[in-house]
Amino acid sequence: MREKKGSKGEKKNRKNLGCPDFLQCWACGKENEFRPNEIFCPECGKPQLFSTPPPERLTIKHSAQNPLEKFASFLPLKNVRPELSLGEGQTPLLPLKSIERSGRLLAKLESSNPTLSFKDRGSAVVVQKILELGWKAVGTVSTGNMASSTAAYAARAGLSCLLLVKKGTSRSALVSSAIFNPLIVEVDGDYGQLFRESYQLGQELGIYFANSVDPLRIEGYKLTAFEICLQLGKAPDFVYLPVSAGGHFLGLFKGFKEMVLAGHTEKIPRLVGVQAAGCAPIATAFKKGQASVTKIKPAQTIAHSISNPDPPAGSLVLETVRKNRGFLTTVSDDQMLQAQKKLAVKEGIFVQPESAATLAAYDQLRQRFRGTSVLILTGQGLKATHQPEIDDRQYLSLTLPDLKEALRSIYCDR
Repeated sequence: MREKKGSKGEKKNRKNLGCPDFLQCWACGKENEFRPNEIFCPECGKPQLFSTPPPERLTIKHSAQNPLEKFASFLPLKNVRPELSLGEGQTPLLPLKSIERSGRLLAKLESSNPTLSFKDRGSAVVVQKILELGWKAVGTVSTGNMASSTAAYAARAGLSCLLLVKKGTSRSALVSSAIFNPLIVEVDGDYGQLFRESYQLGQELGIYFANSVDPLRIEGYKLTAFEICLQLGKAPDFVYLPVSAGGHFLGLFKGFKEMVLAGHTEKIPRLVGVQAAGCAPIATAFKKGQASVTKIKPAQTIAHSISNPDPPAGSLVLETVRKNRGFLTTVSDDQMLQAQKKLAVKEGIFVQPESAATLAAYDQLRQRFRGTSVLILTGQGLKATHQPEIDDRQYLSLTLPDLKEALRSIYCDR
């Protein structure tokens, strides 16, 4: 553990200047300097986030194509190196008019990011900062989208990459990571404990562990909120997003909050967090009126990427929801699969069941929450561990001589 540098007076001046290397705990208000692998508040144990610079510094460079350059004044980076980008961000905001004719339902297609998930936004900020700090290696504890995203951006930045995965992780889930040549280590043990101990390993080995609630990742995730406000010309009334560890939720909330602070929109939308019914520790605590989230036993669900039984930012998400008129709900696996099919057939969008959970939640709450709503579609369908089966009625195998007659019988009968 490195000793803290600087007096209290120096820290105060750094805060007043909007120093990008200053963290704040939203739960207890504790203020600390940013140090790699030390992301939890020493007072209450909650994840810490970067402080927001003063409003007068928050400007948008509209001419910039790279989102990190466009929103540089909001980010904890001294300089942005555009050559490290893989083209993340600037994702489409699509009206879902076949599902909702009013035009008040839209989808933010985060599945169009370079490695097909929203995780690229966080990884882009991570590699920028750790190169700025002089670190040579990056790691993460993940078995899915974050693993492949971290490995891809590490390769782009010329960094060594270590991926720690839990025992039994499917080979298919690792294929999109292995191609970038990281070191992948399968660990037999408690996944939550592995998450915590990775930071100690990082300190000892000189590896920056950018796990799910890393403050740099959260800085990347908040850019989704910025883009939504600019694309709509205002903040929507509701934003639906899948929730797992909680970092993505905090990033979206922080982004809308900073848009209000900077005067680019007038309100923070109500955030609706969606969890799988089979693994919903945060939504369950919300429904029961509990003050904090407790670890649950792992449950069976096809929603692999949001099945976190011990979310490290769960209690902070719960507190944020309650203080800011948010909402948490659950949907079943069947509801996710139906919503996944609905998005594909009606809108031409193929996403993971976890992403489609947002549409399932919207269908569940649409009469209660009326207004312009945005679904955050976090991951592309081919990244899912559960793949939909092909209906035999949609697939024919024919010889060429039989083709014409068979198609005539199908199309002429319509």
